[in-house]
Amino acid sequence: MKKSAKKILSIILVICILTTGFSALALENSPRIVQSTMSSSRISAIGAGLTISSSGYATCTSSLEFAYYSDTGTTYMYLQRMVDGYWTNVYSWTNSGSLFISQTAHDYVASGNYYRVHVVALVYTSGSLVDTASQDSNTVYYS
Repeated sequence: MKKSAKKILSIILVICILTTGFSALALENSPRIVQSTMSSSRISAIGAGLTISSSGYATCTSSLEFAYYSDTGTTYMYLQRMVDGYWTNVYSWTNSGSLFISQTAHDYVASGNYYRVHVVALVYTSGSLVDTASQDSNTVYYS
């Protein structure tokens, strides 16, 4: 049953991500959601995604799948801009939950810059921090 629930949640995540508008101008041919399968004992997967429309409307997404139903966690999602060779936070959002956490946020960005989404996840068992992970999206240049 546990594997079935994970598969269903993964399929729902993919559907949600695919139904988001993908009209960004990316360094690669098409924007993509970056998701890692973790070697961590408490995190099954973490994902980060970014698209930017031709009008500069950024769609930021994050996801976190827990390995254990009893765990809880918090994701911190940052929209970052490259400034003088360093990633700096432009906007940030936080979400908490258990089993599966997903988040979508929107904001406008300035042209002529590189952007990415950086996600940090903290996992707790009975209130104690037991695992952490981070993930970066693809880098998108908005002209």
